[in-house]
Amino acid sequence: MHVDDYRAHCDTFTQTIRDLCHMPATRVVLERGRGRPVEDCDQRAHRALAPLTRGYGARRAHWTVAGLIALERPTRHPLDLAAVHDSRTDLPWYQRPNLGTCLAQAAATTTRDDTSAERRLRVLTRLSTDLLHRRLPGLTRQLLSQGQAPDFAVWLSDLAAWDEHRRAIATRWLDSFHLAPAPPLADPTP
Repeated sequence: MHVDDYRAHCDTFTQTIRDLCHMPATRVVLERGRGRPVEDCDQRAHRALAPLTRGYGARRAHWTVAGLIALERPTRHPLDLAAVHDSRTDLPWYQRPNLGTCLAQAAATTTRDDTSAERRLRVLTRLSTDLLHRRLPGLTRQLLSQGQAPDFAVWLSDLAAWDEHRRAIATRWLDSFHLAPAPPLADPTP
């Protein structure tokens, strides 16, 4: 499959999951499966996700990202997630925020120094697929609580390729962490 076709699939998949998450029962089923191996997920998750992933491989990456998207709740943070997502799809793929960018922007919005965020990112880049998937729900909750809106299409693409291209993806995350622009400062004038 051509890389642009797969990236389009990632965008379509994440939007479809967001649409499915408007149904509370589906959201709950997807949340329960976050970070777990596909075999450990509820049958209702298979019913929702199997048709969307057929022919695209990387089932665990799709299942994990679906569970992470289920964590996006308007009541948990003030972001208009649909608007943020739509604005990103117009960017070239390499300019869209990956996990390293999200961690850098979250670190820039806290009073703690960014060494702990960098340390956390370095740990993530060394993890096996299983451990990485298990750590992402907690990280996602933290990012969402800090007003970060992960680009889950990019995350899906990275997770799908993790086993084969971990070193390249890890390097891109680390580069993005160190090159991420700081979020704009709030205007101090009333």
